[in-house]
Formats: sequence, C-alpha cells, structure tokens
Amino acid sequence: MADIELQKDVLRKNMMVERNKLSPAQVRELSRKIAYKLWQLEPIRLAKVVMGFASIRNEVDLTPFMEQAGTKNKVILLPRIGQGGEMEAVEFRGWEYTVKGPYGIREPLGKPYAAENIDAVLVPGLVFDGNGYRLGYGKGYYDRFLKLLRESVFICGVCYEFQLVENVFPHESDIPMHWIVTDKSELVINWDYF
Repeated sequence: MADIELQKDVLRKNMMVERNKLSPAQVRELSRKIAYKLWQLEPIRLAKVVMGFASIRNEVDLTPFMEQAGTKNKVILLPRIGQGGEMEAVEFRGWEYTVKGPYGIREPLGKPYAAENIDAVLVPGLVFDGNGYRLGYGKGYYDRFLKLLRESVFICGVCYEFQLVENVFPHESDIPMHWIVTDKSELVINWDYF
C-alpha cells in the first residue's frame, strides 16, 4: 500500500512539473481547443446546469467555456469549500462575485446549489488514466462530492493530452469519469454517454 501511495505522489509531482512548463499563451490556446470540444459533446449541449471549475497552477482554463455558456442559457456552477469542509456547488455569476478560497482558488459567493439539480460536471485533475480514474491533489473533495450526484449526471474529466497515463492506481472509493476531453482527444469511458 505504501508503494502505491509513493507512486501516486511521484505521478502528482512529475505532472505538476510538466504542467508548470506551459506558458500563459499555451494554456490559453489549449484551453480554447478543449472548450470547443466540450461544446461538441451532446451531454454538455443538453445539460441545463453544468459545474465547471476555476483553474489554478496552469490547469485548463474553462473561462472560454463559461463565457459561451451565458449565450446558451446554461447555469454554470463552480466548487466552493463549505463551512463543514466539504465541497459544494455555487452559481457562477462572474469573476467579480468570487473570492479566494482556502487553497487560493477563486470561489463563488452565494448560496449552495442543490446537487440533485446538476446535469454535468467538468472535473480537473493532475493525471487521468484510460479507465477514467483521476489523481487530484489528494484531498478527496471531488470523490466525496461526485457521490452526492444523481446516477445520470455526466462526469467529464478535463486535462491536457500529456496528463493521460496508463494507470493512476485508483482507490476502491474513487469515482471514474464517463468521458475525458483533452486538447487532442476524447476518451469515452462509459458508452452510455456516447
């Protein structure tokens, strides 16, 4: 078990180094490509309520995706760490209605949105594998939050192509993505969403 945790830590550290090599211009360009691909997915087009994320440390920037959402009559949510220390979804009404949270991530102000009304979730990660599993920063916020959602909610991992690896050594409580979208490819994990 300790060996697997060590392998996960090495994966996380290596991927942070690789991701930090991206220039701001590269992040913008790759993020724009990913936003375009996301809008091509039927589960995203049909969703009324989509939860995204505010990027940190050269993560995919979903701003181009969120800007388009307003023209498509979609409610966009962002995560926030609630008073109980668990992740909750809150409606995104513009960056001016956000504050920096405990990890330096922009979090929306307002009341939590009911998890049962979410149709799709875009999930960040440091590393993803071909079975849809992800490695984040190791706090487990997303895995706990995703368990609160309806079974039919579309869960889509979002990352750069180089963040895909063969195996992230998932834990039995980890929740796999239904789909993973990168700047170069789309990985269908669950064909029910194809």
